[in-house]
Amino acid sequence: MEDRPVDIMRERILPTTFAAALFLSVAVFEVGPLAAPKNTTQKSAAPRVAAKGSTPFAGRARYEPMRGAYLGAALDYSKIEGEGEARMGAIADVMGAWEKESGRENALYMQFNPFPHADGSFPSWDKDPKGWASIADFCNASDALGAAPVLTLEPLQPRVFVDGWKEGQNAFEATRALAMKMGAWNKPAFVRFAHEMNGSWYPWAEWEDKNRNQKRDPDEDTGFTASDYRKAFRNAASLFRKYAPNVALVWCPNSGLLGGEKRDVFGPFYPGDDVVDWVGLDIYERGWTMPKPGAKLWGGQFAYNLTRDMNDDLKTPNKNESINFYETYAVGKNKPLMLCETGATLSFRDDLENVERAWLNHQWKAGYWNDAEYGWMQAVYGTSAFKEQHLLQPIDRAFPKIKALVWFQVGKREYIPVEKSPGKIIWYEDKWADYRMGGAVEEGAAKSEYADLELDLFRRLTNTPYYLSKIAK
Repeated sequence: MEDRPVDIMRERILPTTFAAALFLSVAVFEVGPLAAPKNTTQKSAAPRVAAKGSTPFAGRARYEPMRGAYLGAALDYSKIEGEGEARMGAIADVMGAWEKESGRENALYMQFNPFPHADGSFPSWDKDPKGWASIADFCNASDALGAAPVLTLEPLQPRVFVDGWKEGQNAFEATRALAMKMGAWNKPAFVRFAHEMNGSWYPWAEWEDKNRNQKRDPDEDTGFTASDYRKAFRNAASLFRKYAPNVALVWCPNSGLLGGEKRDVFGPFYPGDDVVDWVGLDIYERGWTMPKPGAKLWGGQFAYNLTRDMNDDLKTPNKNESINFYETYAVGKNKPLMLCETGATLSFRDDLENVERAWLNHQWKAGYWNDAEYGWMQAVYGTSAFKEQHLLQPIDRAFPKIKALVWFQVGKREYIPVEKSPGKIIWYEDKWADYRMGGAVEEGAAKSEYADLELDLFRRLTNTPYYLSKIAK
């Protein structure tokens, strides 16, 4: 049907990132082989949980629950000020406000930390050179609410993790110091290092889309190869393995590689089973095509993007050219899967009247038309316990290896490419995109007129023991 952009949507869903796309060049470098991870030698209190492979996680990854999935959120802390306990308390207040608003306690909270910043300066456990909230502030705030932190470490100078990696080198010492502090903190934590490496918007990717044509052109290689990425991940991971047995390591690509030739979009970047506790995936729905105001989101869109990447060719419907991430990494490698970032928005559509785009933005998140067409929230959080509608693939039955879900509860400005007609890409540059449940289509607005409907749907979807608010110990 003309008002359902399903055919192209099923093939390609564009990702988003926490910050605006970063188009930075990096150079190629070499490093010697990584030493095998060793057991911790740090003198600290006994960890609250056992290391992987020992009781109570025998046969499971660190913090992997026996059943169900953790609820989590990435929130906006940009307005947080103060120092020390005051800043930690302010962060906890933001988290508490979200739990009150959503009606659910969370097991996980995510923060994004440049590590290092673009100028090469590293944050430490209790201080950030740019004045950001410290890692300690965030970890303590999460713990105050009974949740575990998920630290997304963004290496804006990625080559320092492979070039000359050894004791005394700045990146080595900064990473070791952070790992030692987190080990001494000795509470459940997750570290997601250099996420979405298979895209074209971070300096630790293989290429940057300089001309924004969604194609990998010859002059767009960064020089930071998949091999470099694997080395960087393993080098950083080895220090957390040694000094912080309380940290679970998360490897997290985006749900598809944009541009370039058809290829395996995940395998070249996988750093190895020994340094990955959880596999992660970032999946968003924001309208790769230009959906009309009456468009209906296909109810199986989430499942489609979890099991296929962007290399599918719709002209060969009986042949799947893509990689099934869920089967390959969660099931095949027996790793718990964390949806590290997910959300939906069409609030960037300022080509529409506000009343139209507010309604479309709401429908994209939480709409319901029939058993085959419904919003992103139902597809992501819907379980077999949700009896209000028939769901195509309730996640407890279809995807039991999903063990954590982190909603990107943030509104921000970003560059958004969309396809207006087949092969014709237009750019919404620096537009307001609100992924929040209850998010608004105008920047500065706290909530939309549909906020209560969306938040109430979230409460109903998650009103089941399947969703967990406490970390397994």
